[in-house]
Amino acid sequence: MLEGAEADGIEENDEMEDDRANLAELYQQAQEEKAAFLELNQNLQRKLSDYLRTVKKNEENKESQEKSVTDQEQRYFKCLAQVNELRDELKRLQAQFDRTAMEMKRRLDDKETKAREIKEAFIDFKREILKAAENSRTGKPIPGKLIKGFEEQEHGKDEEVEKLRLANINRRNVLRKLEGTLRQKEKLADGLHLIDFEQLKIENQTLNEKIEERNEELLKLRKKTTTTVQVLTHLKEKLQFVQAENQVLKHDLADLEIELTNKRDVLTQTKHERDALRAGNTAARQQRGLVSSEDLLLDFEKRRQNIVAKKEQVQQLQVKHVALLRHAAESKRVAQGVLA
Repeated sequence: MLEGAEADGIEENDEMEDDRANLAELYQQAQEEKAAFLELNQNLQRKLSDYLRTVKKNEENKESQEKSVTDQEQRYFKCLAQVNELRDELKRLQAQFDRTAMEMKRRLDDKETKAREIKEAFIDFKREILKAAENSRTGKPIPGKLIKGFEEQEHGKDEEVEKLRLANINRRNVLRKLEGTLRQKEKLADGLHLIDFEQLKIENQTLNEKIEERNEELLKLRKKTTTTVQVLTHLKEKLQFVQAENQVLKHDLADLEIELTNKRDVLTQTKHERDALRAGNTAARQQRGLVSSEDLLLDFEKRRQNIVAKKEQVQQLQVKHVALLRHAAESKRVAQGVLA
């Protein structure tokens, strides 16, 4: 009895799933019909726009010609009637689609409600049967925890089956679209002529040339990248060497600064000693008088040299005077001898 009830429940569940899948497929078809109607509407609007543009061009080309007011009014009313007809057709298609969509949605809601009720009733029925069932070996009823586990497993399987069915429906729709696209491409391929083939061949050759150019540019960029990487590596090595040399120079600079500080201390001490010696020298010069003055010493030396020179000059003049006296005496004696 339990197996028969489960079989009936499974059959009803399968029927509900089939109905749901059919409704989903009908809804998908309605969506496709809506898209087709919208595309038809766009085509009609495009044709109307082309027609109005053609009429406008004809009117511009025939401006130089004489036209009667009656013909223009008839043409205008004709265009207006076509516009109204297209609008009425669009409204009719939209109303038809809305009615179809509402009907599909209502049917889908009814089916989902009915399926939900049947599913809940079936779950309650199975739960009652499981609660009333007993273990064949122990004679004890089945625990509620185990029943809950069975229900959770069944719920998971149902969700997985529903997902797979929806995925199957989507794939069938995609397959249908791809088949339609393939048929359209086959129709287009049948209409290709030799000129189109040659044109495609030329375009293919042009694209191949562009691909070769891009490959050459890519090769150049790769070479340039390799060169840049090598230069960058060399610069990194040089930077590391310069940084190491900079560290050595920093240590040397620190040593020189320490030595400079020591030299400055020695220089300061030496300056103090020099100032002390200068002060002592100044005091000693003040105490020595003439010896302490360099100008006085120079003047004294000059005067002494002048005195020595004057004494020598006096001696020379005295010798010369004696010689003159002797010469005068001899001259006088010679003169007296001559007179005698």
